[in-house]
Amino acid sequence: MSSEQESFGNGVQSASVETDGLREWPFKIRTAILRSGPVTGPFERIKNRESILASVQAGLGLGWMVLFLFAPLLYIVTLSFWQRGAGGVIIQQFSLSNYEYILTQNVDIATLTFDNLYLTILRQSLKYGLFVTLGALALGYVPAYFLGRTVSKWKAAFLLLVVLPFWVPLIIRYYAWILVLGNKGLLVSMLGWVGIESGGFLYSDLAVISGLTQALLPFMILPIYNSVNEIDDSLIESAKTMGATPLRTFYEVTLPLTLPGISAGVILVFILSVGSYMAPALLGSPSNTMVANLIETTFGQNFDWPLASAMGVVYLLVLFTLISVFNRFVGLDDVIGGGAE
Repeated sequence: MSSEQESFGNGVQSASVETDGLREWPFKIRTAILRSGPVTGPFERIKNRESILASVQAGLGLGWMVLFLFAPLLYIVTLSFWQRGAGGVIIQQFSLSNYEYILTQNVDIATLTFDNLYLTILRQSLKYGLFVTLGALALGYVPAYFLGRTVSKWKAAFLLLVVLPFWVPLIIRYYAWILVLGNKGLLVSMLGWVGIESGGFLYSDLAVISGLTQALLPFMILPIYNSVNEIDDSLIESAKTMGATPLRTFYEVTLPLTLPGISAGVILVFILSVGSYMAPALLGSPSNTMVANLIETTFGQNFDWPLASAMGVVYLLVLFTLISVFNRFVGLDDVIGGGAE
């Protein structure tokens, strides 16, 4: 190659480099402008405002919990250690007598004899809660599974039927059970048609458990439905492809994947049923009193606020203990995180 050709090539290359450099200048200028203080300043302020807003929101949420949850609870705990004086006056003097009264009165550990009113009613409340939870699980799993697996165009309508009872006041639903279970109610009339005479089923364990089960059934169906709805269809199809029968597929694939929903439903229904007030008040007799009714009577009729507070604290501790035991076997983190991966 001649020197003239070589110099010409170098000239072309340098001209190309200069052209590329000129092309990069607009990008460099734009980058410098975008990184300048006047441009980035507003974005930094927006980011800082978002951080401040998040802190304010967290503070408001924490303040709300302190004001409306922890402060009343702390007051109830404090009140439980005080005493009721003459005429319902509260004596602000620390004492364990309220707890001694509700936990040790008429209790003989040596002979395992428990004739304590509060403990008897608390045990009855836990028994009702257990029966209601088992009944809601037995009645709610199948419709929840159907809703979670169906692809019908009526799925939304079926879900609406599940949540529809929430639109009806609870007291009306319990009064409806009075019309069904009364001595001239629907159930007695239907039994009469087949020759079975009955005086009605009101003011009994059956009435209280039936009313609570029907009222709390959606709280069992919806969590299970959510778990079933999140199951990956490929898992079920893979199990069937490998030769598993429908029953075995359900037992080894579907049921384990719905355990978070079952656990959530069990916790919700059990807590709400044990603490029920209206069902035993409307559907039960004095022998069907539950712990909420006893606390209300002690608080509102006997005006013994410290004793009622102690009853409430013991009730909360019992529930907390049961939930802690449940957590040991199930794991509430799985319940909260629930659903299939």
